[in-house]
Amino acid sequence: MVDTRALGLVTGEIGSGKSSAVRRLAAGLDPHRHPVVYCAESQLTPFDFYSLVLDAFGMTPRFQRAPARRPFVALMTDLFEQQHTVPVLIIDEAQNLPATMLQELRFIRNTQMDAVTPFACILVGQPDLRAQLRLRYFEPIQQRIALRDHLGGLSESETQAYVAYHCQLAGATHPLMAPSALSVLYAQAHGIPRLINLFAVQALWAAAVAHAEIVDELHMQQAIADWRDGS
Repeated sequence: MVDTRALGLVTGEIGSGKSSAVRRLAAGLDPHRHPVVYCAESQLTPFDFYSLVLDAFGMTPRFQRAPARRPFVALMTDLFEQQHTVPVLIIDEAQNLPATMLQELRFIRNTQMDAVTPFACILVGQPDLRAQLRLRYFEPIQQRIALRDHLGGLSESETQAYVAYHCQLAGATHPLMAPSALSVLYAQAHGIPRLINLFAVQALWAAAVAHAEIVDELHMQQAIADWRDGS
């Protein structure tokens, strides 16, 4: 989608790895061909957006929204046509974008009657964003989304492999969690990587305090209960 300068949408629950996935994508791009601008401002306004992008390329907007759009479009066009680069604009936490900002994306991707869009854009957000974009008001944006990906939780087998991999990275030479503990972990974390990490670390600590060599079901249950209680 980067080379085709498309608009992409990545959604997922909190902690599902959306931002990590997008960061891996950005890290794999050639910065000379695909300079990346990452936006994660809460309640990002059009002027904030233009200011952030222009500043990333060493330009400073002097005016309010409408005039700032022109230097932005000129910059993107110059980068694409003269410097043969495709900027990649990543907007994280996009479920917080006001309607004005979502509509602004429509306008700036329509500068040449859809003939050429000189940049790629990826919207990253929670599932609420998908529901918002399904509203009739946002249909023009919805129609422009060329790639959609929703990150669900890991399966139980994937959760087991995920834990084993990270334990090996930490230097473990044998399994640190009993199968029953892993079953509890999967059931309570719903396959969400961030929760898996939190609960697993808490359970490992509980097992260490108990001088146990392996995390069992009770360690995991207690660790999760303590975490939820804020203990």
